[in-house]
Amino acid sequence: MTSFFRLEYKWLVAVVFIFGLFMDLMDTTVVNVAIPTLTRDFHTSTSTVEWAITGYLLSLAVFIPAAGFLSDRFGTKRVFLTAMSIFIVASAACGLAQSIGQLVAFRFAQGVGGGMMTPVGAAMLAREFPGAERAKASAILSIPVVLAPSVGPILSGYFTEYQSWRWIFYINLPVGLAGLAFGLRVLREHKEPYAQNQIDVLGLVSGSAGAAMTLYALSRAGNDGWTSPPVVGFGLGGVATLLAFSVLELRVKHPILDLRLLKRWLFASSNLMMMPAFGAFGGFMLILTLFLQELRGYSPLQAGLIQGPAAVGTAISLPMASRIYGRVGPRRMLIGGFMFSALTLLPFALIDVDTPVWVVMVLLLFRGLPFAFAVVAAQTLLFGPMESDKAGAASSIYNTLRQIAASFGVALIITILIDRTKSHGGPTAIAGSEAARHAAMLAYHDAFLACFALFLIPLAIAFTISDRKAHEALSARVMRVPEADVVP
Repeated sequence: MTSFFRLEYKWLVAVVFIFGLFMDLMDTTVVNVAIPTLTRDFHTSTSTVEWAITGYLLSLAVFIPAAGFLSDRFGTKRVFLTAMSIFIVASAACGLAQSIGQLVAFRFAQGVGGGMMTPVGAAMLAREFPGAERAKASAILSIPVVLAPSVGPILSGYFTEYQSWRWIFYINLPVGLAGLAFGLRVLREHKEPYAQNQIDVLGLVSGSAGAAMTLYALSRAGNDGWTSPPVVGFGLGGVATLLAFSVLELRVKHPILDLRLLKRWLFASSNLMMMPAFGAFGGFMLILTLFLQELRGYSPLQAGLIQGPAAVGTAISLPMASRIYGRVGPRRMLIGGFMFSALTLLPFALIDVDTPVWVVMVLLLFRGLPFAFAVVAAQTLLFGPMESDKAGAASSIYNTLRQIAASFGVALIITILIDRTKSHGGPTAIAGSEAARHAAMLAYHDAFLACFALFLIPLAIAFTISDRKAHEALSARVMRVPEADVVP
């Protein structure tokens, strides 16, 4: 154990960050498998329970921007460990929830901790790894980013079936406490010498309100219709508020999100690629779980285990991705990663209730293989050329947009599923009848096609990436980093 603590400081930071990020991201999918059980236990609808997912994701997005200001002002160690503590306490509260309203509220509190924990940890990691080693840092970051959402359904399935759904939250306690103890021992405090004295409150409020209104409109559209007054009103209000937020952030001296960084094409394009990708990924994981349990009749554990090969595929490809980045370059990794990710989703629009389960598992294995290549390449382009003093701002933008995209993706795909079920005659058919099952199957096909279509967006953007410009940007970063910044 003593020799472990003698590792270079940057690797100790990486270990602490993985503790926190793995919990944070695992909880983005851990509720998926438990949705049918939560619906029965709380006597509510799937669309209501969905807010335990989207509310958590939205809360993450809301509090991510505040993390940069708080860590600069009070120190990265203090803010990171405080955020981890909030996450642990909120996890315990989720397990004790007695109503769906309480669960959604405590999930929002979880997001407060997770929203601060992720960008601060990413900024610590970026600061300790010099520009030439950012591909290694991206690979480390990709471990929890890609694996945790795949592991979540398996753990959730076991606890939901053999213990209680409450244990899907209690599992965070030993992991979180171990990470907290380790962080207290090894992390060093770091504050920015010229930290700003006040937070952009107007930007925080307007950005949060705009995202919340738009998400609410999107989640209501499936049941109420796209032209219903609440959907139109909240949708237009949300979009208008987000536009006002964008204008504000470009004008204020100390924005909550430094949108000026989006003027850098590599940074902007990488964000534009990852947003629809994570949106499609989040929506796909949710509807696949519902399909396996509601149409195929699998238990929570069986549904979780069936999704396990996706994690295996990722585990196989992730170590390879960082090693070949220097030889292959980002362009081919991005194009190949997104293209094959899209192609592995397409067959799900053809499966039905009689498709052998091994076929589904093989498809999931291949789905897990290519995405890691795209994630490593995109995150290297995101953080590799970034100056150390802008790492926190860049991390805040990336993680905020990623969580907003994930929450919107879940809401959009569920809305499409509900809307297409109505279009195919599901509500008029007798519950449990062959006609109702057929309508539901057609709706799932449409929802899977929507996930496929979302992946075509990052694929198109990937063709605009230039290996030469990416190499020049990374080289320039190495050239301008002072020696004190290269050696932690």
